[in-house]
Amino acid sequence: MKISLIIDARLTGKELPRRLAEARQQVALFQGSGEILVIDDGDMAPPLLGELGEQNTVGYRQVRSRPAPMGRRLNLAASHSNGHMLGFCLGPLDTHWVERMMAAACDDSRPVVRPARPCPLSLFSLLRRTPTRALGVERTWFDRLGGFDPSLDLSAVEDLATRLKACRAKMVVQRA
Repeated sequence: MKISLIIDARLTGKELPRRLAEARQQVALFQGSGEILVIDDGDMAPPLLGELGEQNTVGYRQVRSRPAPMGRRLNLAASHSNGHMLGFCLGPLDTHWVERMMAAACDDSRPVVRPARPCPLSLFSLLRRTPTRALGVERTWFDRLGGFDPSLDLSAVEDLATRLKACRAKMVVQRA
């Protein structure tokens, strides 16, 4: 099973080299079954991303985007990915995050489709109060729900996490 880790250069800013190093360490554990994509709208300084020729040696692909809200940028990166599992890295990753994401994908004990039940209002408010550092989701669920709302910027990830939770979809969330 292939995983795709997606990092937004605009959101990550000067922490990009550290996020890439964390992502490379975690992907290396799953030899040959992972990829790292960096979505960049051209706002980042070239030294943070390296030259185009360096990308293959440091283990990531750069996806260029026009300036747009985060939801649109992350959807574009997802459309260029090859993974069955999509991981959106928004902050520091804990050391076992990709491993937990892979375990959730392989867990067949939960049905793929469950009847949607409305989530209690308190759960929605809790999800919005605690910022998300990373969100892992199966591509089928991502596609089924239409991905991120392309008009949303910083709330795009929380919006998708809330919709996934309401559908009882398989996902892995790392909160701050």
